[in-house]
Amino acid sequence: MSEANGPSREQLRAHRQVFWDAWHKAQANLPLNALEVRIARVIGMHPEYHHFFDDMDDFLERDFQLDDGMNPYLHLSLHLALEEQAAIKQPPEMARALDYMITIKNMDRHEALHRILEVLAETVYDAQRAGREPDVAAYAGRLRLMAQT
Repeated sequence: MSEANGPSREQLRAHRQVFWDAWHKAQANLPLNALEVRIARVIGMHPEYHHFFDDMDDFLERDFQLDDGMNPYLHLSLHLALEEQAAIKQPPEMARALDYMITIKNMDRHEALHRILEVLAETVYDAQRAGREPDVAAYAGRLRLMAQT
């Protein structure tokens, strides 16, 4: 598969392996690097996905279907991306939307992140369908609206 059509099977497996390793190292109380800490924290927030971490070959090779709901690996990856965006406040509209939903709307942080994750997932999906990079300005604009309603 070309890069324009998405990652190759080898790339996907390598990315998933990072998640697998981080989760299993955390479960074994082994030392984690900063990225692994964030990955393990995101996985820990999603007990509904923990069973996917019982069988490494299945986790690394499974093709999740659209009718299965959101691909757990994609969901965790988008969650990790949002945690990174929140940590570095880029785009700044993401941090403002998160703060607004927590402080003004009284959402818990995880629920607020899921609302933003929907916007990020749509942004990524639109970009993939159009065969282009995600529209960061449109993403920021949608987040700006979230912080006003």
